[in-house]
Amino acid sequence: MRTILLLLVLQTLVFSKTVVDHYNNKVELPDHITKIYAATPPLTMALLAFDPNLVAALNSPFNDEQKEYVGVAAKKEVVGGFMGQGNTPNLEMLANIKPDVILLWGGATGIDNIVKKLKTLNIPILLLKNDTIYDLLAQFETFGELSGNKARANELIEYTKKSLSLLNSYEKKIQKPTRYYFAESLDGLSSECNGSFHLEPFGYAGGVNALHCTMSSNFGMEKISMENIMLSDPDVIVAMESEFYKNIKHDSRFKNLRAVQENQVYLVPSTPFNYITRPPSFMRLLGIRWLIDSFYPQLINESFDEQKAEFEKIFFPQKKVE
Repeated sequence: MRTILLLLVLQTLVFSKTVVDHYNNKVELPDHITKIYAATPPLTMALLAFDPNLVAALNSPFNDEQKEYVGVAAKKEVVGGFMGQGNTPNLEMLANIKPDVILLWGGATGIDNIVKKLKTLNIPILLLKNDTIYDLLAQFETFGELSGNKARANELIEYTKKSLSLLNSYEKKIQKPTRYYFAESLDGLSSECNGSFHLEPFGYAGGVNALHCTMSSNFGMEKISMENIMLSDPDVIVAMESEFYKNIKHDSRFKNLRAVQENQVYLVPSTPFNYITRPPSFMRLLGIRWLIDSFYPQLINESFDEQKAEFEKIFFPQKKVE
């Protein structure tokens, strides 16, 4: 009897905090949380923005350029994650790392099977929403609750709210919304249709998708015919790939488009991470500002370089300023 009581006391000491996840599941967690594993890149990125010290393991490695931004997270082991197209994490490595909690996107395809697999590790699992940029607010709030650092959560929440409402005070100055074509592939013939979460930053920046197409999956990267692009006659072209961007003026298919003729072609910045998508991360908050600056120059008094400096100061405090 004494042994049983001792075990109950020890369990109470280890699991002494109850957290409600974004799907109203009550989860018992250790009172002191220092290691968190997020099983998908967007959640890992959000956690990285909150505090790199909390990242227990990575979904994929960082390149040399990214390492100066991510602090101690650059040295963490790469265990993979549930990133679509059959990718799964290395459960053996994850068991050895022993994170205090695992974060999952509750809306992921096959989430029940994913949870079943991870439950074999006997590590608490929290399901978080990650369907829209707006879900960053709840994610940061959860990280604040897990870590106890609510001041950091409030700082990121305040910036996120400000970015998502940035255009509200300028909308009356926009006489005509900018119609864009989002070229994602090396040949420029892959894009996103309305309804794709990959296009979210464009909406917050006052852009309108010039394409008329229908989504075939949540993955996106829909194949688009050149005829469709020509008929859409976009005001601007936003390119994801630098090769496509460099060659578009010499590409016989694209060079006669009005946007190309008028030099309205922009390459999405990707340092340290892509501003728009793949992965769709907290970088989209800066992407919104970059798109506004590209679509409506001089709309905002503050220069984009100033906005970028503020963003990096808040989201990458560990980066050394030269």
